[in-house]
Amino acid sequence: MQIQTAEFEGPTWALIVAVYGGWIGATWYGAALPWWLLLLAGGWFTGWYYSLQHEVIHGHPTAWPRFNDLIGYAPLGLFIPYDVYRADHMRHHTKENLTIPGVDPESYYFDTRTWDEMASPLKVMNIINNALIGRLTVGVGITILLFWWREGRRLVRGDLSHLGAWIRHAVLVAAVLYWVAIVCGLPIWLYVLTFAYPGLALTMMRSYCEHLAADNPDHRTAIVESPTPLGLLYLNNNLHIAHHDQPGMPWYKLPAYYQKKKADFLSENNDLIFQGYSGVIRQYLFAPIDTPVLPEQ
Repeated sequence: MQIQTAEFEGPTWALIVAVYGGWIGATWYGAALPWWLLLLAGGWFTGWYYSLQHEVIHGHPTAWPRFNDLIGYAPLGLFIPYDVYRADHMRHHTKENLTIPGVDPESYYFDTRTWDEMASPLKVMNIINNALIGRLTVGVGITILLFWWREGRRLVRGDLSHLGAWIRHAVLVAAVLYWVAIVCGLPIWLYVLTFAYPGLALTMMRSYCEHLAADNPDHRTAIVESPTPLGLLYLNNNLHIAHHDQPGMPWYKLPAYYQKKKADFLSENNDLIFQGYSGVIRQYLFAPIDTPVLPEQ
């Protein structure tokens, strides 16, 4: 359930200005920037935009959903239509469905039958994808291709429910690439490598440890305490159990709410907590965080 209020969300409006202003600035001057600086700026502002999209999906910064959607509709990340992402993400917020393959759209698990029928090279890729280094490199491509494959299967089956979303997405992607390539003089391939791909990779570092399989649905949602710039990049969604508890709460109120209920949250999720992303990196950079096969429940 979303929390809709008449409150003026000043921090979110400032965020909107910062995200769009930063992205416009990074693309406008991108052709003149060294590749490493372009990568830092492009990855940050595209990843930040993904976080902003997540915020507007949950009812911010106004009480008018259609207006909020306009704020997050631009496909700066290129790969995923906003309408499809919004629908999938709202399905993801059913606690009993978390991590269940085929039910939770954001699950990285497979059921036993699918895994047994999977070709060996694909099994290897998915095991690699469960280590952080894999998730942030080949895992981004796997996520994109798997998403496109699922959408393609939907179309082949004759389900045209997402066709309008894809048509709108294609038109807006063309507009974004016109700005990038024609107006700003930034090659499209360079935009993909320094904005779109790393922006999604940063977002996937956040989601990497958000949900883990457990018999009890309450034990599937994690906490990453990260008061670093990554907490700002993720708009405090790293305090993920707090977000799932109050999905309509503005991002800037989550830290205080989390601190107030921290003991309750840790009791609820069976102490599923990580001390910063540096801790996640040290533990799981080269080690799978879990098996790709969902344990029998």
